Amino acid sequence: MKQMQPTQASSNSTAYRSLANFYIADPRRVGSRELDVGLWWREAPDGPLHRAAWVNDTGELYLVRLGPESTGGGRVEVLATVAERESLEGLLEGWREHCGQPRSLSWLRRRVRGRRTSRTSSPSATRRYSGLPRSASPAR
Repeated sequence: MKQMQPTQASSNSTAYRSLANFYIADPRRVGSRELDVGLWWREAPDGPLHRAAWVNDTGELYLVRLGPESTGGGRVEVLATVAERESLEGLLEGWREHCGQPRSLSWLRRRVRGRRTSRTSSPSATRRYSGLPRSASPAR
């Protein structure tokens, strides 16, 4: 099976074309518990919706755009790595009041700014889980 490589979503985040590609890229994600952090993140009142979730075993906070693939649905962006749930809860305090509101996606991005990483582990662990050769670590 051909493994999909992550792409850069912004200067410091990693994106995947689908949720399946996101899970395949790191086996720890498959069996990990996840904490839902809102299903209605959006910019415009009628803009596309995003679901946010935190992967316990990797510490990744990610967004997945909802909707059909033809309109960008399914795309995953890793926003940040937060090792502990308590830290995540502190970082996102008040998210329930913002989620679903216009510009809530910007609020979420501002909250995690500075915590962004492209991977959760060391370069050697990244190679081990991503299937990349030692000389080809993903850009940070």
